[in-house]
Amino acid sequence: MNIDLVLMSSLFISYFCNINGVKMKQLFAFIFLVLILISSCKQQRPDVSHVTPPIRIGHFDHAFFNMDSANFSSDLQRLKMDFPDFFQVDQDDAEIKKRFLDPQVRELHKAVDSSFSDMNLFDQELYAAFQHFYHYFPTHKPMRIHTWVSNFERLDPILVSEQSLLVSLDMYLGADAHFYHTAPDYIKQGFDKKYVLSDLFFAYFGANIPLSDDNSLLASMLHHGKIHYLTTLMVPEESEEVVMGYSPTKMAWCFENEADVWAYFIEHKLLFSSLQENKRRFIEDAPFSKFNTNFDRQTPGRIGQWIGWNIIKSYMKVHPEKSLIELMNEQDVQKILRESRYKPKS
Repeated sequence: MNIDLVLMSSLFISYFCNINGVKMKQLFAFIFLVLILISSCKQQRPDVSHVTPPIRIGHFDHAFFNMDSANFSSDLQRLKMDFPDFFQVDQDDAEIKKRFLDPQVRELHKAVDSSFSDMNLFDQELYAAFQHFYHYFPTHKPMRIHTWVSNFERLDPILVSEQSLLVSLDMYLGADAHFYHTAPDYIKQGFDKKYVLSDLFFAYFGANIPLSDDNSLLASMLHHGKIHYLTTLMVPEESEEVVMGYSPTKMAWCFENEADVWAYFIEHKLLFSSLQENKRRFIEDAPFSKFNTNFDRQTPGRIGQWIGWNIIKSYMKVHPEKSLIELMNEQDVQKILRESRYKPKS
């Protein structure tokens, strides 16, 4: 897209907004976000059409609920053979049948079937994402991806176990699903199927990127920054707001205030602080980040993760020769910060 055309359009929008009393600061934040998105669309993406990812996709939820209650014992034995990952711990067959007949679990399965009505499309999206994964990690072992209905037995929608990834589809039924009515808004907004792929790789890299011995806020920022950076490479079609799990408004706030956030971290000497409280304020999931100001509620939670991601992007731009494995294993957080030359424009 022609940038001049975008700027001309912005002038028209500016005139329109002035007529309607829209704040210019909000307008320019919007325009800046559009330009960032256009720029990201222009980034060259690798051709992965030749990559055949050695993955196995299985839908345990379908196989489980398609069993015949009249032949439950024989069907269950077949299920155990087809999905051994689900039966590594001895389970009483009577308890499994109780789950099979549980009306609440069946209601969840029905809702999953409705939300994920085209599983062929879902499988194609998984396949395409893992084409990117094996493009970047061609020697990685084969992986198994299974879907199931968890009945909210675990808080994490994606479980990682060695080369297996378990996706709880009942955690992606949409924020308005009545199953989530007791969950806080900032949590249930992520219960949407558009987040499945980014969540999957976030969970995988989160489990496989080495943790630094450094307990500083900066180390935590860069650890999560690496995860977001790698996740984006696996799902290049996804927007930054989806990868971060932010609304468009919260994402625009980040772009508009990046320099101010960075200045706050520097001014308050937070980067090398090891206080756990700072990680709760800026790293952990929350409705908003805590700067202890009157505009806190305008901010997104986990703002430290987003700043860390930008530092990693800057670092990899300076070091295009670095492999992703080298990035994952680099533990010197001061070196990453120094060599990233990260300096957001005010």
